[in-house]
Amino acid sequence: MKSALSVIVVAATIMLAIPAALAREKDLRTQTDASGVTEIGFCARPSPNSWGFPGHAFVSFSEQPTGQRRIFRAVGHTVAPSTTTPAAVFTYFGGGSVAGQQAEERFTHMKQACLTVQVDRARYQDALTAARPTLVILGIPDNLAASAERYSLSGNDCIDFMIRVAQTLRIAGLVVPSRTATDTPMTFIQKLIAANG
Repeated sequence: MKSALSVIVVAATIMLAIPAALAREKDLRTQTDASGVTEIGFCARPSPNSWGFPGHAFVSFSEQPTGQRRIFRAVGHTVAPSTTTPAAVFTYFGGGSVAGQQAEERFTHMKQACLTVQVDRARYQDALTAARPTLVILGIPDNLAASAERYSLSGNDCIDFMIRVAQTLRIAGLVVPSRTATDTPMTFIQKLIAANG
């Protein structure tokens, strides 16, 4: 029991140490939903983070049906495991796209920044649809499409994936700022948070 309490105290202390600017919540709901709560999170981690991972942006989907456990999944667009770092970096300077993938994300940094929005179920479904791999629309099965997505730092990367999902929430009042060529995942999420203050 003592060790469990210690873990809770340490986790709470770490959470309190995270600047408030790194997390924000916004309610975009227009009606109550007796079937439960639906939330979408737009998140980014620093570049590089404390473990040396490069910056990255992803989207989380969370729904809690009334009286049931929360269902949570997070998805991002990144390079395929077979893609080398130099090849991925070269895409930023006009090189062709490389093998990419949409995959489930894991929280990899205590200081990742997130904008979490509560949305009506219809908007939640729109965002889920936008998050599906582009190739699925062409009839390619989900598992193959997710692993066959192309990736380019100059126009089809994790930030573009986040923007594609966020655009579906403009109708609900989410402000989606323009992306610049120098935006990192963290600078873009900070712009998104600031625009929706």
